[in-house]
Amino acid sequence: MTGPIDEDREAPLDPAIARVQARLRTMMLIAAGTLGIGLIAVFVAIAFRVARSGEATPPAGAPFQTLIEVVTPGTVVSTQVDADRLSLTIDGPEGKVIEIHHLPSGKLVGRAVLLAK
Repeated sequence: MTGPIDEDREAPLDPAIARVQARLRTMMLIAAGTLGIGLIAVFVAIAFRVARSGEATPPAGAPFQTLIEVVTPGTVVSTQVDADRLSLTIDGPEGKVIEIHHLPSGKLVGRAVLLAK
């Protein structure tokens, strides 16, 4: 048997190539570390949101009771609540009217008449 063939041996790298390879290795380690820290931060944020999602705390303060006076004469067709506002759709003599009231105070915030053309 003969010894290893000269073609299978790697030739020593040029010093300039070795420096470029070392820099590239360092940059890859920095990029991998940054990616790892980012992924950990995302998973921690998701876990925090999942852990906090079960806590349904009611708003602070005493519950309110309000009397809302409908300004437009007619039949209330639909109602919608969004946060602290109540929207009433009324079928009245002047057509469809939308009234928006502030729930805690009962005051009329806005009124819109819908006209059909």
